[in-house]
Amino acid sequence: MAELFLLLVGTVFAGYFALAGYDYGVGILLRVTAVTDTERRMALGALGPFFLGNEVWLVAGLGLLLAAFPLAEGELLTGMYPIMVPLMAAVLVFTAAVQIRSRSQAGRGVWDVLIVGSAFVISFGWGAALGAMLQGFPLKFGALPVVTGVLTTALFTLHGASLLALRGRDAVRDRALAAARRMSGSAVVLVPVAAVTTLLTAKAVSSVWVTGGLFAVLLLAVLAAARFRGRGRPLAALVATGVASALPLVIAGTAALPVLFVHEDPAHSLTVAQSVAGDTSLGFLLVTAVPVIPVLLGFQMVTWWIWRRAPRKPLFY
Repeated sequence: MAELFLLLVGTVFAGYFALAGYDYGVGILLRVTAVTDTERRMALGALGPFFLGNEVWLVAGLGLLLAAFPLAEGELLTGMYPIMVPLMAAVLVFTAAVQIRSRSQAGRGVWDVLIVGSAFVISFGWGAALGAMLQGFPLKFGALPVVTGVLTTALFTLHGASLLALRGRDAVRDRALAAARRMSGSAVVLVPVAAVTTLLTAKAVSSVWVTGGLFAVLLLAVLAAARFRGRGRPLAALVATGVASALPLVIAGTAALPVLFVHEDPAHSLTVAQSVAGDTSLGFLLVTAVPVIPVLLGFQMVTWWIWRRAPRKPLFY
């Protein structure tokens, strides 16, 4: 049952990266793809119906991790304290700034700066956290967290550009397409750099072939997105960049299996079996928490179907 819950936790967090990743990408690109106030409202409006629903996946993932793998959750969050504190603070700032920004004419420039800045912190922070997991604990700010932080920032930015290419209009869409082309080039360079850095410096990679293969899939997803975009298929490009945004999480979570928490002293590392909750707790979660996941997924699908057309005027934010 431990493997089932590890798969569920990974699926929920991968969903968060794939869905909220374009939120943060749009935030990073806000002042690049949208010049006027109306354009910025249109750009944020592209997120409108999905924005808060995307953030729910983070809450669900943290809750499921705490309940199913309490020992690993405690060690991971404590070990990454210097990363997680500014990261969670940035999530709060970003969520508040997006919703407050357009309520008054006063201070919109300040809110725009907060949106862009917090989106950068979140995007880099998640990548740095994944790099720390790969590098092992205690936390050391070496090359790997920096490289993975830059990689996730590029992938989320590319994902945000893909969303605006699909749901933006006129000049916003054109600038988003240009940004997507630039970020695709950056990602194509960064993925091999991250792969080499991981394979050379990560503490415990169980299979070089599996981890390297996942990086190859990540590169293919970036290239597929560029191909779809060039053929005028923005929805397919968005799906491809969503896969690319989620794959760093998959790579970090599977690289050291069956070890879940990697410590430089192997005696302090935790395997999946050592960190999982008891059978009684897992049985309770299986009945109460697991059914919520398809409900969340169904909610996202219905929301996307209802709001599948690009907004014609500023809405929501």
